Amino acid sequence: MRHLSALWLAVILSLLGTAALADGILLPGPPTAIHPDVPYFTIKYHHVTMEVTDQVCTTSVDQVFVNETGREQEATYMFPLPAGAVVQKFTLIADGEEMAAKLLTKEEAQRIYEDIVRRRKDPALLTYAGNNAYQARIFPIPAGGEQRIQLSYSELLPYDAGLVTYLYPLSTEKFSPKPLKSVTFVADINSKLPIGTVYSPTHDISCNRLTDNHVKVSYEETNSKPDRDLLLYYNTAKDPVGLSLITFKEPGKDGFFLLLAAPTTDKGRGEILAKQVVFVMDTSGSMSGEKIKQVQAALTYCVNSLNPQDKFNIIAFSDHVEDFANGLVTATEDKVREARKFIAGFEARGGTDIDTALTAALKYRQAGQPSYLVFLTDGDPTVGEQDPEKILKHVREQVESIKAPTRLFDFGVGYDVKIPFLDKLAYNNNGLSTYVRPNENIEQKVSSFYAKIAQPVLADLQLDLGQVQTYDAFPRELPDLFYGSQVQVLGRYKADSAGRATILLTGTMGGGSQTFELAADFPEARAGTDYIASLWASRKIGFLLDEIRLEGSSKELIDEVVRLSLEYGILTEYTAFLAREKEALLPADIGARVLAESPAMRGPGAAPTAGGSAMAGSQNAQALQYQTGLGATNTYLNAKGDTERIANIQNVGQRGYIQRGTRWEDTRYTPEMKIALRVQVYSEAYFQLSRNFPALNQQMSVGDSVLVILNNQVVEIGAEGKTTLSEAELAALAAGRALEG
Repeated sequence: MRHLSALWLAVILSLLGTAALADGILLPGPPTAIHPDVPYFTIKYHHVTMEVTDQVCTTSVDQVFVNETGREQEATYMFPLPAGAVVQKFTLIADGEEMAAKLLTKEEAQRIYEDIVRRRKDPALLTYAGNNAYQARIFPIPAGGEQRIQLSYSELLPYDAGLVTYLYPLSTEKFSPKPLKSVTFVADINSKLPIGTVYSPTHDISCNRLTDNHVKVSYEETNSKPDRDLLLYYNTAKDPVGLSLITFKEPGKDGFFLLLAAPTTDKGRGEILAKQVVFVMDTSGSMSGEKIKQVQAALTYCVNSLNPQDKFNIIAFSDHVEDFANGLVTATEDKVREARKFIAGFEARGGTDIDTALTAALKYRQAGQPSYLVFLTDGDPTVGEQDPEKILKHVREQVESIKAPTRLFDFGVGYDVKIPFLDKLAYNNNGLSTYVRPNENIEQKVSSFYAKIAQPVLADLQLDLGQVQTYDAFPRELPDLFYGSQVQVLGRYKADSAGRATILLTGTMGGGSQTFELAADFPEARAGTDYIASLWASRKIGFLLDEIRLEGSSKELIDEVVRLSLEYGILTEYTAFLAREKEALLPADIGARVLAESPAMRGPGAAPTAGGSAMAGSQNAQALQYQTGLGATNTYLNAKGDTERIANIQNVGQRGYIQRGTRWEDTRYTPEMKIALRVQVYSEAYFQLSRNFPALNQQMSVGDSVLVILNNQVVEIGAEGKTTLSEAELAALAAGRALEG
C-alpha cells in the first residue's frame, strides 16, 4: 500500500482582527517543499452550514478540490479558524482511512507560512500569517482527480456592543484558478430572546424569519470566485425594535458609525401597522401587449398582499383617469375580489396624463396611518400638463395640503421615461425610483418591491444621537421600518465628542408615538470594523452623484466624488474613466479632466435624461446610496445595464488601491509625498513588516509591488530596497516618526 498521510492547517484569527482570512485551500507540495510554479488546486464547490443556539455555534464545511495538472500531486491543505474555535471533526479519507490533525504553535505556523510565501512568491498568503495552526500532508491526488475534505468546528460567538458576531472564511478568489461551480452558506440561528438585526456588510444574504426567536440566513452563488470573508451580525432585544451600533475610528481622526434597527416583532401577533396605499397605473397605448399583462399580474399580487386592516385605491390612467373606488376602501375579501376584476379590465390605449392621475391619487390620503403611493409609467406626459417641473410643483402642493406623510415610489418602464423627473418625484416625497429595462420583467420588479413594504412596523422615524456631534449621515430622510427589513444609518462623528451616548429612535407604532433607547459608546478608537468607512463613503458618493445628475455637475462636486471613490476604492463612472488613465492625476486635475473628456459629464445639465445611460446613472447612484455591503465596490452598471468591473482599482479594508504600471498604490499617495522606506519584497525586512504590523498584511497581499501608507509614512515594497530593518526603524514606523536617512 502506498504511504498516505494527511496535513491540514487551520489558522486561528480574531474575528474582528485586522488580518483578513481566506477559506481552505490546497497547495501543491508538502510544507517544506511547496512547488512555486505548480498552480493551485481548483475548488469545485464550497458548502457551509452554521447552527447557533444562544451564541454557541457549530460550523460544518464541505469542499471538493480538483487536481487540474497532468500528473499526480502531493498537497498541503490549509483552513483558517476563528479565535477560540474547537475542531469537532476533520474528515479526509484515503484508501478507507480517516486522517487526523496536528496542532502547531503560533511561532511554528508563522515560520511555515513565511516559507510558503517565499517559495511561491505569492503575497496573498500573508493573510494567513501570525496565527496558530494544524498541519500534515495529503498524498497522492491523481491527475484530474478530486479530493473531498469535510470539517466541523464549534465556537462561542463573541458578543460586543449588543451584537453577536460570526465570521466565515470565504475569500477564494486569490487561490482557485477557476470559478467555483457552487458556493452555499446556510445559517440556522436560534435564541431565547427575540432576534432583531441580522446583517452582513460583506454579502447579499437572504433572511427568513420563521419566528421571533428563529431565523434562517442563506447565501448562494454559482460559477463565481468569492473574494471576501462572510461577516454576519445579529442582535437580540426585548423591545419590538432592536437597535444596534457599530463604530470605526482611527486615533485622532473623526469616527464612523453604523446604526441598525430591525423589528423583532412577529407579524402574526398583530403588531403590523395599518397602512394606506394608492396604486397609480399607466394604461396608455404604449403599454399594450406584454407590458399590460405584466402590470396586471404585478398589481394583482399587490392587492392580494394587502393586510385586512389596510386601506387602498387603484387609479388607472391614460388620457383620462379611472378610479377603482371613490376614496380609500378597507381591504376586505370582497373589495380585494372587486379590485382583481378592475385590474383584469385594463386596456392599453390613449395618451399619458400624469399630472391629473397623481393629483387624483394624492387627494385620497388620510392622516393617522403610513401612506404610500405606487406609480408606474412607461412614458413622458403627453396629455394635460406636460412640464415636469410644474407637475412636481403640483404634487408638492397636494402633499402639503393634507398633513399625512406620504412616500412615493415610482417605476419607470422602458427607455422613453424622463429619468430625472421620476427621480425627483420619488426623492422629493421620501421614496425611491425603480427602472425596468425593455428586457426585464415588470411583474417581478413590482411584486418584489411591494413585498418589502407590505408590513410596516414603525413609521415617521426620528433619530436623536444625544450629545455626540455627527455629520454627513445617510440617508438624509429615514425610511419607515418594515417587517423583514431593517433601517441602516451611516455617518461620521467628531473626534472631540466621542463618549457614551443615549440613542433615541422615535416613530409611530400601533396607537401612537413610541421611543426606543440604546445606550452606546462612540469610542476614541475602534479597530477591526474598517468596512464601515467604505460603506459610509458609498452612501455619500451616491448622494453626490444624485446632486450632479439632478442639479447639474460642477468641478467641486466631481472632485469630491472622485476623491472619495479613489480613497476608499469604490468604482463609479468617474473613477472608471480615470482608472484607465496611465498617469496618476492630482486632485486639482480631476474635475477639469472629467468635465473636458467624459461626454456624459460636461457642464451642468449635460447628463442624458432618458435612455440606457440615464437609467444606469440613476441605478448606480441609488445602489451606492442604499448599498448594504461591500460586494460591488469595484463594479457599476453601464448603459446596457451590464455590470462592469475595472481590474486595476480595488478596495482593501477601508483603503482604495489603484494600479499604475506594475505597482499598486494607496490612492492617498501623491507624487509630491516623500517615500520614507523602500523594502525588498520577500526579504526578511518584508516579513518584519508583516510580523510587526499585522494590519499591513491585507494591503501587502495586493501584489509584489505595492506602495502603502503606514502611520503617515510612505513605504514602497518592490524588487529593490532594504532586506532587514533595525529595531529603531521599526519603532519609528510604529510611532509615525520620520526615518533617519
